[in-house]
Amino acid sequence: MTAVFSLTISQTHNFTISPMTIRNRLALQFTLLVGLLLGGGLGTVYYLSWQNTHKLYEQRLQERAYTAATLFLEADEQSPVSIERARTRFQRNLNAEVVGIYDDKNQARFGTAPNAAFTPALLARVRRTHHVSQRRHEEQLVGIYYPDNQGNFCIMVAAVDRSGQQRLAHLRLVSGGVLLMGMILSFVLGRWFARTALAPISQLVHHAQRVGASDLHLNLPGPPPPDELGELSATLDLMLQRLKHSFEQQQSFINNASHELRTPLTAMIGELEITLARPRPADVYADALRSALADAHKLKEIISRLLQLAQLGSGEARLPEGGTVRLDEVLFEACEEATLLQENNRVRITLGDLPEDATLLTVPGDRHLFRLALSNLIDNACKFSEGPVLCSLAYAPGRVTFAITDNGIGIAPADLQHVRQTFFRAANAHGFRGYGVGLALAANIFSLHGATLEIESELHKGTTMRVVLAV
Repeated sequence: MTAVFSLTISQTHNFTISPMTIRNRLALQFTLLVGLLLGGGLGTVYYLSWQNTHKLYEQRLQERAYTAATLFLEADEQSPVSIERARTRFQRNLNAEVVGIYDDKNQARFGTAPNAAFTPALLARVRRTHHVSQRRHEEQLVGIYYPDNQGNFCIMVAAVDRSGQQRLAHLRLVSGGVLLMGMILSFVLGRWFARTALAPISQLVHHAQRVGASDLHLNLPGPPPPDELGELSATLDLMLQRLKHSFEQQQSFINNASHELRTPLTAMIGELEITLARPRPADVYADALRSALADAHKLKEIISRLLQLAQLGSGEARLPEGGTVRLDEVLFEACEEATLLQENNRVRITLGDLPEDATLLTVPGDRHLFRLALSNLIDNACKFSEGPVLCSLAYAPGRVTFAITDNGIGIAPADLQHVRQTFFRAANAHGFRGYGVGLALAANIFSLHGATLEIESELHKGTTMRVVLAV
């Protein structure tokens, strides 16, 4: 969009261009609109006045033509009184008036003065149409065809309407003054209206400039939401709440990540310091190195999951073009992968009434990521449950549902809304291995594939996690 600029001249005659404010732009647009409407109205009035002036003068010229015909062609047929009245009227000359009476041979039978406008072509036109009216510069001309017992004549009258032109000039001057004053007044009123209308926005800007990182809980002033400015205020408030939530999540992520990374590092450093405090046998050094290696593997696992989660959360992760996921096969692979991490095989698979057409169980996506997400859910179920874990796959037209059910410790109702948050661990889960990253990672992977994760849980009775995917 092309920006609108205003030109200002400083006292040092330097030209600077500054962006035009919305207030001035609205005032100018209002002025332009009023100017167009007022100019259109005044122009219409002037045009009608111009037409009426010329029409009236044309009638006067036509009357002069018939008076000349009565005086010069009908003298033998009129009474002396009528002739005298006609002579009296004829002697009241118009401004720069020229009268001419021409016969069939274009010879002037009478003329007050020659006029270059009375050409043979114009006379022929008068005989053809019987009436001609035209304007030539300031002069207005009328010609009539007048048949008489003495012959057929063309009576031509031309004059200049000085008084009409003066009235029109005065009307133009008044109209221009009214238009100028109207536009000046509309600009002043436009600025006042714009300032009044934009005052709430100025207040919003003033309050928004005072909001800092520690003041994101503050609400911006504004009218009720049905008003457009109220909607703007509500939208800005919602944006501030999202920023506040984002800052809180960022701070929580940093705190939890620092804690999770510091724990294995502290154990590793402590183990190595104790080992190096004095000379020890080789098997003690070997045990210390194995312990440090285990802590290093924990660090690697935490960092790997954090990187995966960061890629998914930042929007960098993309589904591969042409990649597909066969849902029944990926379930078996995830169960097998989770089983390898357990001491005993407690995973049970149940398949519902699946379609014979394999394409109905195939969706676009990343097979590795989808298997990782399912494996995280199954691993959590096995980790928090002593009994078997049931993994099922059910198909319905247009939808596939994975269900992973355990009879473990369950999740408290107050914790259900937080379990998808990174590093969050329920109060009853602190005695189990884990970092609070797997479920958040799985939820992001399912969201990337257009699936939804539903969690049902009852404390001390177990948890069911359902993954619903449209096919």
